[in-house]
Amino acid sequence: MFRRRGSGATAVAEAVEPDALVLDGVGRSYRRGAVALEPVDLAVPRGRFLAVMGPSGSGKSTLLQCAAGLDRPTSGTVRIGGVAIAPLGEAALTRLRRERVGFVFQAHNLVPSLSVLENVALPLLLGGVTDDAGRALRALDSVGLGERGTDRPAELSGGQQQRVAIARALVTSPEVVFADEPTGALDPATAQDVLALLRQAVDRDGHTVVMVTHDPAAAAWADEALFLAEGRIATRLTRPDSAQVHGIMRNLGRRAA
Repeated sequence: MFRRRGSGATAVAEAVEPDALVLDGVGRSYRRGAVALEPVDLAVPRGRFLAVMGPSGSGKSTLLQCAAGLDRPTSGTVRIGGVAIAPLGEAALTRLRRERVGFVFQAHNLVPSLSVLENVALPLLLGGVTDDAGRALRALDSVGLGERGTDRPAELSGGQQQRVAIARALVTSPEVVFADEPTGALDPATAQDVLALLRQAVDRDGHTVVMVTHDPAAAAWADEALFLAEGRIATRLTRPDSAQVHGIMRNLGRRAA
């Protein structure tokens, strides 16, 4: 089965493979020989929720940045939806991130001068889609904020702002949503609401989520937890629960000390 998606340099006929994200020997080194990420092999199937965890300095943020095309690895290959990102120039890579990748950050990163609905629609507008206002409204409805579209971000609570950020991440129907500590600034109850929305995006709509988190309770919402230590994959846990995750993180912390 083949499909064509995107435009320009990213508009290529490709096999629809079962994995939304593939890292093949992906590593990242910096000047003076500092290694942030040893070569990693990872495949994330479509419709999967993966939590990435590890002690400070373990390489989890580097993994996310390389996987999302925010940083170029020094070795290996990243494929998003079957497209290898290494050969892409900066313009094509920007287009691929805009069309195929969604981002949710701890700090929301909403534009304060735009309305809530305009924030959600921003990826569509940047991609040249100007005649589909209903798409943004449906995304906002899906996170329970359809009636707040005319408000400014400052009029919303922190949890509501993160809901808007999730709607914005999903509005382009991306191959992968990358969430970097999405609940780090939220109280436990609000964090649970946000995680439930990410879980819903996977279970109901078939999205793929890769989430970096330090919180065992957050990781328990995922299908699988991947643990990094010293730039390497230390272990993996299917159907994680918070107690298991806490125990693994405690042991990894002792090793890193």
